[in-house]
Amino acid sequence: MADLMTRQNGNRNLVSDLFGFDPFRAVFGNANYGFSGEVQRTENGWTVELPVPGYKPEEIDVTVEDRVLTVTGKSEKRSFQRSILIPDEIDSEAIQAKVEHGMLTLALSLHPKAQPRKIQVQVVN
Repeated sequence: MADLMTRQNGNRNLVSDLFGFDPFRAVFGNANYGFSGEVQRTENGWTVELPVPGYKPEEIDVTVEDRVLTVTGKSEKRSFQRSILIPDEIDSEAIQAKVEHGMLTLALSLHPKAQPRKIQVQVVN
């Protein structure tokens, strides 16, 4: 998967270009983000991958409140918390999360109203 956080030829932020603002800045900080995961645009939204090596699925909580998506991991030895502001176009009721091979994958789907739809053109006789 291509890393959409920054362009190869510079530090310009593609996420900011696509959203019109940078919803991931709260999580990743500066333009380089210090983030080893990936954000990818999909046909019906966004996919965010966060590395969570050593955490079991039951040690990870994903919550959303007032457009703030928070990922918290807590084990016996360590913990982390990351929060991002999700755009209005994301359907917070349809967010999905899964952990596989030390990677947390969040599927952020567009709200049905925000998705493009084809309008049928009728023939009038």
